[in-house]
Amino acid sequence: MKAMRAYSGTQVRYELPCERAVRAVFPSIRAILARILTEEYGLSRYSVAKVLGMTPAAVTLYLEKRRGDKYAVKLLSNPEISQMVRKMAEEFFNDYSQKGYVSYQIYQAAFCSICSKVNEVAIYNGCPALDFNGGSLEAKPEVWEKRPTA
Repeated sequence: MKAMRAYSGTQVRYELPCERAVRAVFPSIRAILARILTEEYGLSRYSVAKVLGMTPAAVTLYLEKRRGDKYAVKLLSNPEISQMVRKMAEEFFNDYSQKGYVSYQIYQAAFCSICSKVNEVAIYNGCPALDFNGGSLEAKPEVWEKRPTA
């Protein structure tokens, strides 16, 4: 995940790693979850849509690898992240089986923990936009990319 700085005239917009994760990594996590919930837990596409808070059509796109496939293999190749996603699927399935929905607290905790682990792995592997100095993260301005704001 890179820290980004975007320019729009004189306005500067910083992109946080969590913002990048929501756009780049979360779709891959949802794709993995959709596959696990349908293949291993036997949920229908409609049920998976309810569990993940999306439409059945979106679930179909994830299952057909037309959405969210960009980082799925990389995420699953990391044993810790793979185990976390599988645990997340189990928790979602159990909560859905008991209540008919997944509570927001479980959903948030699961995604935040995986996002934190992905950032930790990125830092460990030398993410070029982050530098670990004395327990604090500092963005390296020389690797910020220009990006147009919407």
